[in-house]
Amino acid sequence: MSNNLTEKNKMGLWGIIFSITGFVVGVSIFIVPGKLIIIAGPAVILAYAIAGGMAILNCFVAAQIGTILPAEGGSFVAITRLISPFFGFMMVWVLLVAVIVANAFLAYGFAEYFVYFTPDISKKAIALGAIVFFAIINILGSTVVVRFQGVLVVVFLLTLAIFVISGVPHFDSDNLHPFMPNGFDSVYLAATMAYFSFGGFVLLLEIGGEIKNPSRNVPLGLGISFLIVMVTYISVSLILTGTDVDVDYATAVTPVLEVAKTTLPGWLVDALVISIVAAAGTTINSLILGYSRDILVLSKAKIFPEFLSHISNRFGTPVNSILAFTILSILAVLIGTRIEDFIIITVIGLMIQQMFLSVCLVRIPSLLGKEYENAKFKLSKPVIYGVSILLFIISAMFILINIKENLVIVLFMAGILGAGILYYMLVSKYWSKRNVSIRESSLKLVQELEKHYD
Repeated sequence: MSNNLTEKNKMGLWGIIFSITGFVVGVSIFIVPGKLIIIAGPAVILAYAIAGGMAILNCFVAAQIGTILPAEGGSFVAITRLISPFFGFMMVWVLLVAVIVANAFLAYGFAEYFVYFTPDISKKAIALGAIVFFAIINILGSTVVVRFQGVLVVVFLLTLAIFVISGVPHFDSDNLHPFMPNGFDSVYLAATMAYFSFGGFVLLLEIGGEIKNPSRNVPLGLGISFLIVMVTYISVSLILTGTDVDVDYATAVTPVLEVAKTTLPGWLVDALVISIVAAAGTTINSLILGYSRDILVLSKAKIFPEFLSHISNRFGTPVNSILAFTILSILAVLIGTRIEDFIIITVIGLMIQQMFLSVCLVRIPSLLGKEYENAKFKLSKPVIYGVSILLFIISAMFILINIKENLVIVLFMAGILGAGILYYMLVSKYWSKRNVSIRESSLKLVQELEKHYD
């Protein structure tokens, strides 16, 4: 039995656009802008523009690595190939903790809005049900996932478009003055926070093995997705800041919904809530789709138990790795914690991933010279160096900020790193007694994946 997913289950250009747009925009557009308006005022528009400029770095990284190394668990493959198998594992170990926590947070967000229609049902039960539901959708196959994802993305983008259009008659340009009431420092702070609303573009690396014609569809899909995301964030922020309605963004949990209650009729407000639920759903869906593939790849490398690499004969999907990710997400929901802690843990994990990937990008021309020269999508060497340095610095700065502001969470993540090192040592010792090298098995797997996707 082959472990490779069938061609019919692979995603084309629109599948990429739906998956990435759904993951990046997700539920954040309904919550984050209000928080940023408190910090930067009307200059939140500029903050999103600056953050979007920084997000282009992520797109460059994902496009170049995803074109040259398109494979399931692309982050692990890239870091193993370009740095070392140990660091490839450590990145995935930390990232899995981050995204599992993020999945729990998103499931709670899903539940918070779902109870708008079903107030008598427990929020925790709804959160658990959401994770199980989207796990089943993923098990049915990538094609089913993409079709479902496409419907969800179209629903919430159309609803947001209606929200923006309905806000135009209430728009007053005087509300944009003063544009920077708290100075440029506040804009920079807001841009730093807004940047993480764009953090999902590297998801494409985790599903690279499920993409048709990656040399064309990866960069094109990222480019189109980025434009959709950028227009969405700026237009919604413009309406929120310029619309003449009485909303206290300091206390409003759902600023878009609060403004919509003034600008939209009741039935469209209901539709907006449905779109919020859909947005949360698309992100949960994308997390399961993308990061269950990291579990799949680590099991193929013998680092995780090998049974997790099983591919269903019926559906052609990695059922066991999806189930493993789902079970861990359920445990995170049951354990629970503060929303702020969910977010910080996720962000630190993503920043560690970006630092590793920036090192990978800068090493591509020297270590993958032939593949780089023959790539249909190829960044120039000066661009590669510039993008890598900037991305590494930005990611490191954010981690340093959290060391000062959230020391307990940083220590928790340090503990996760320590546990990962111990686990890797124990697994390596286990296999070495059986004359198997984890390092060699990881490198062999990467070589097989490179040959398969050549």
